[in-house]
Amino acid sequence: MAPMRPLVRRIAMKSAQKALHAAIFGLELVSDLTPGMRMTGRRRLPQNMWPGLFGAEIAMWAAVSPSLLPRPWWVTAANVAIGQGAGHLAATTAAFAAKQALRLAGHRPQDHVGPTARRYSYYVLGVGTFIVGLCSLRNQTTQARLVGKLNDRGPQSAALGAVVGTAGYGVLLILGEATQLAVTQLSYQVQRWLPRWVAWPLAGGAVGYAAAVVSDRMVWRRMVHEASIKGLALNKLVYPGSSMPWEPERSGSPWSHEPWTAVGSQGRAFLDRGPRAHDIKEVMHFERAHEPIRIYIGLIRGRGPQAAARQAVAEMERTGAFHRDTIVLQLPSGSGWVNNYSVSGYEFLTRGNCATVVVQFDYLPSMFSYLVDKDLSRTYAAALMSAVHDHLELLPEDNRPKLYLSGESLGCYAIVENFDTVDELLAACDGAVFTGPPRMTSFMRRLHRERGSLERLPLIDGGRHLRFAAVPEHMEHDAFGEPYGPWQRPRVAVGQHASDAIVWWDSKLIYVRPNWIHEPTPPPLHADTFEHLRWYPFITYWQVALDQINSLNV
Repeated sequence: MAPMRPLVRRIAMKSAQKALHAAIFGLELVSDLTPGMRMTGRRRLPQNMWPGLFGAEIAMWAAVSPSLLPRPWWVTAANVAIGQGAGHLAATTAAFAAKQALRLAGHRPQDHVGPTARRYSYYVLGVGTFIVGLCSLRNQTTQARLVGKLNDRGPQSAALGAVVGTAGYGVLLILGEATQLAVTQLSYQVQRWLPRWVAWPLAGGAVGYAAAVVSDRMVWRRMVHEASIKGLALNKLVYPGSSMPWEPERSGSPWSHEPWTAVGSQGRAFLDRGPRAHDIKEVMHFERAHEPIRIYIGLIRGRGPQAAARQAVAEMERTGAFHRDTIVLQLPSGSGWVNNYSVSGYEFLTRGNCATVVVQFDYLPSMFSYLVDKDLSRTYAAALMSAVHDHLELLPEDNRPKLYLSGESLGCYAIVENFDTVDELLAACDGAVFTGPPRMTSFMRRLHRERGSLERLPLIDGGRHLRFAAVPEHMEHDAFGEPYGPWQRPRVAVGQHASDAIVWWDSKLIYVRPNWIHEPTPPPLHADTFEHLRWYPFITYWQVALDQINSLNV
């Protein structure tokens, strides 16, 4: 047994040495990736990687800058990881292009920066990162306090996100190196038959195409498939507290053509909630009130837009909706959700003498619904509006109910994309209320705001028919407190907030600084964002994209 002890001791010593070397290697690698510290020199990463690390350092400053909303840790992590990756790629590409340009011009690329100057520049960058980090923590705390989310969006969350995001940047570096290796190896093989200047771009294109195909089939399609499965399962749920209505004026009731099992989970919630006639009388102190009509047509396999619209009209005839004073065509979000508060508001104001008609067009979340088929929601809205208009034309002109349109986010997009001009919209209804129109809505982009008005609260034709608002006071005055002229009918109100990422996210954010990000913020604007937001190429685009997802939990 004694002779075995030296062997065991040697094995233990070697194991300890390997563990120590591994720990040192890991610490040095972490140091090479850590913002600020990595600029003092590389210990494990290649020395020729300094342009990429420099770009990542600068991009880090932009990635932690304020955007529209305070961030939980995972949003900060995604911003930091993708931001540093984009900065690394941009700087590496620029350095490579500069070297190639110098070689083509007959000059040898040389580093004219001495070691002392380089070292001081690194220290300056490190101090800059430290200052930016402190400012970011302060800004994050301020934003979190504004929305009462200091617990999960405060400085601790921001710090955790920065750490996780930097680790994510390291993963992106590994993927980048693997991609570069694949391009290089493929290029060497292609050079057997083609010249180098043809082989390298061809290899890069082939690897890029393969990555795109894999991303589409393994990532995007799987995400859509998983979202579809979850969306369908949620659509079949009955939310706690939801029960079948017993008012004949509601779909899903025993008297309805649209059964309770067909309207989906959001439809069941919508039909169960909302004020009844006795609630309206009690709250508004009316002597009498009508039972509000709520019609919801669910999404059934095999029933397309035209059939759904016909079913909606049949329900309107059954419930007597065409004999009410007010009809509101409401388009839901992608999942079928309808804002119950907005519907209840006019039900109280009209003494219940109204009918709300909703047609579900999908059960996917709005973002997936739009990306999978951007025309789906618009087609359903067009079919519903056409069917209702056709029936109204059959009624005596002096005995027709007023027709209003309403939609939030994708529901707004679904309606207004059927019109080219404001005049067309005004001719199709007696009024409309829209909330959070997505940036991709071409109808909104075609509006011409008056010179001097703000993009966040545009002034259209002096507010004669169409008015934008972030607070109720904006129905009376513009962003600078100047009163509007008389508000003529038909009236259209569009609610949009400065912090609504769905309103401001646009692909042009990648390369164009938008007006809204550097506009003045007069007190009457009531902007609920930082006064001095900054635009950075691509970074701002990515930040606002994540703000859309983050907005669901703020």
